[in-house]
Amino acid sequence: MGRAFEQMRVSLKARLDELNRLLVVSQGVASSLEFSEAIQPVLESALGSGASSARVVLVPGMVPDLEWAASTPARFGAGAAQNLYQNLDEQILNLSRQQDRLVLSNTNRPRLLNFIPGAPRPESLMAVALKHENQYYGALWVAYDQPHAFSEEEVRFLVTLGGQAALAAANARLFLNAEIGRKRLESILASTPDPVLVTDENERLLLANPAAWQVLGLGAETYEGQPLDQIISVRSLVELLRSENGDGAREKQMVEVVLPGGRVFLASATPVLAEGQRVGRVCVLRDVTHFKEIDALKSEFVSTVSHDLRSPLTLMRGYASMLEMVGQLNDQQISYVRKIVSGVESMSRLVNNLLDLGRIEAGVGLQLEMVPVVDVVERVVSALQLQASQKRIQLTSELPAHTVPLVEADQALLQQALHNLVENAIKYTKPDGKVLVRVQVQPVGVVFQVIDNGSGISPMDMPRLFEKFYRGAQQGPKEERGTGLGLAIVKSIAERHGGRAWAESQLGKGSTFYLALPLKQPKKSVEGVAQ
Repeated sequence: MGRAFEQMRVSLKARLDELNRLLVVSQGVASSLEFSEAIQPVLESALGSGASSARVVLVPGMVPDLEWAASTPARFGAGAAQNLYQNLDEQILNLSRQQDRLVLSNTNRPRLLNFIPGAPRPESLMAVALKHENQYYGALWVAYDQPHAFSEEEVRFLVTLGGQAALAAANARLFLNAEIGRKRLESILASTPDPVLVTDENERLLLANPAAWQVLGLGAETYEGQPLDQIISVRSLVELLRSENGDGAREKQMVEVVLPGGRVFLASATPVLAEGQRVGRVCVLRDVTHFKEIDALKSEFVSTVSHDLRSPLTLMRGYASMLEMVGQLNDQQISYVRKIVSGVESMSRLVNNLLDLGRIEAGVGLQLEMVPVVDVVERVVSALQLQASQKRIQLTSELPAHTVPLVEADQALLQQALHNLVENAIKYTKPDGKVLVRVQVQPVGVVFQVIDNGSGISPMDMPRLFEKFYRGAQQGPKEERGTGLGLAIVKSIAERHGGRAWAESQLGKGSTFYLALPLKQPKKSVEGVAQ
């Protein structure tokens, strides 16, 4: 019984020593992502059974460390004879790929290894494959200078050490791959001329490239992790970076940002999603100052030319109208004169539209007053009712049942914008169609809707619908196509009042145009700067 207890004590002590060594190995593997450091406790623990050499050999390129060649295995060793048997590394690497365990109590008997004549050779060895999540990383093997009978406990212990070594290799591989990706991304962002900002779900700055530091006047990483409103002074950019459109939204939002110094940037923010949830935003700013200057010069040129054309057009129309007064004209001459007058009137309308658009964009002549929405709708509908009747189009209006509040706006411009929308709807709706003018009251403003069941607008035309002089390819008969300024005027009037204009359409089913205006105008809108 005494001998039995002594054997139990020795066995229990050996088991506790084994567990302690595994604990040290586990702590060493978890404490470092550098494979050369994490593997040392594994190698030292593998020597505990009396081995003279413990080695780890990895598949070439498995751990992408720049210090290792991509075409040769990476090797690590420990023990008095750690480099004595390194010529066997590649053979053991190939054998371990085919079988998970290799136990040779006497290397002279099986002919699995080819020994170099005259080179030192171990008397016994054992190797285990390093695998993690079905990925083969290499082999861990120990060598003995004397024949050694491997017990089941020793085999089990070395297999456990092999699992820890495989985990260390997997961690190092993931870390190095992530680090390489991070450095690539950092290099790309550093060389990108456009400012880039990245925020998290709590509206804190995660990343800003050097171009953003320079444009926004930020310092290097000192601002990362701080709230946006404490870093960025441009209010419109802060509002763009904040998540106002709900979780999971994928829409890209864009806004023009004017920075101190007069530079204009087009900022686009896109939500970053993970498993359907928004975890932040990426914002890219593109410098459009040059394009804005060109657009301003173009607008000034068009306005100057339009103004200079008014006088000759007036003379042409006047003299053409007076031809019948100075002599009898035959029918063909009368037809020619009417065509001349019609062409001059078309040019006059184009000139007037250009001048109106220039005045609206420049903020000249904005007369704010409290405008009754109902009166504006009724005047527009009444003015266009005859034109609609001539095309057999049913033109109606729909107002809220409750009282419609007054809107602070320029009544003439508001009426012009709604007139353009309704006239367009009539123009591009087929006979026997319908056009509806609807008003919706919201807490912060009023939305005018002009709904038709016409031919609709192509999705390719939608992004440029409100641009100057743009006319889509699907817009009705050639004789009814306008100058491409009506919707541009609507957009300018909406933006001049701190609102916006947009459209929704489907080919073959009709279109809906929206004009949204706030109930009250910001104080600075009178001076030409909407807040």
